[in-house]
Amino acid sequence: MSIIGASVWKDQGMSDSEILKKIERTKHDLMNADLAEVNIKGANLSEANLMRTNFRKSDLREIDFRGADLMGTRFEECDLTGTIFTGTQMTQAVFNDAQLHQANLSGANLANCQLKWTRIHHSVFSKGIMTQAVLSSAEIEQANFIKADLTHANFREAKIKDSQFNLSKCIRTGFQQAEIEGADYSQANLSQADFSVASLVQSKFVGADLTQANFTSSELEEIDFSDAHLEGVDFTDTDLSRVRFKGANLTGAFLEKTVNLSSEQINEARIDKKTKLPPYLEVTWEGKKFKCQPRA
Repeated sequence: MSIIGASVWKDQGMSDSEILKKIERTKHDLMNADLAEVNIKGANLSEANLMRTNFRKSDLREIDFRGADLMGTRFEECDLTGTIFTGTQMTQAVFNDAQLHQANLSGANLANCQLKWTRIHHSVFSKGIMTQAVLSSAEIEQANFIKADLTHANFREAKIKDSQFNLSKCIRTGFQQAEIEGADYSQANLSQADFSVASLVQSKFVGADLTQANFTSSELEEIDFSDAHLEGVDFTDTDLSRVRFKGANLTGAFLEKTVNLSSEQINEARIDKKTKLPPYLEVTWEGKKFKCQPRA
């Protein structure tokens, strides 16, 4: 089919409301359409065929995209406030520099999507598939990623505030150099996740699986790792003075080059003889029981 272009409709003198109605009427046949810079706020595009459609710089507020095919669709610099993407197929879609405020993407398939520099406020991604999604330098505030699959996703240099990642799957997910404040990763699977050179403030990892995660050179302030699985975690060059390890499993963890780790923190945790402690602490063993104290 020939490429449909909104610019042609505008040249023909069609108003925004007429373009909206035309798009709604032809929504099942808009694959590869060029709909850049349209204003179709509130349109019903549920079940639409919008594969690889270009919406760049469009006003797409409060649109219903439920059940639409949005694979490879381009949403760069769009306003998607209040938009509904529940359960939508949108692999490889591009949202770079878009606004996703109060949007509902629960259960959506966002695998391999690009969300660089996207501003995400009060939006829901719960139970969504976001494997290998790129959210580098995104601004994320009060977002809900509960039970989402974020395996291999990239949050490098993102700013994350007051957001929920409870029970999410973040295996080998990258949070390098991210600024994270007030996030809740409780019960999440963060095995081999990378938080190196990240800044984390007032965040929870209660009961999370952080096996072999990397916190090298990160800044940790008021972080709760209670009951977390921290086997083989690397805390090299990290200040642990304001971190809670009560009930945490630190077997095999690399703590040798940390600063301000106290014996009280270690005594509240679980370690083994493979746990690498800093030289200012020493451990005495009696069978499987241990006691950590400052080295004399």
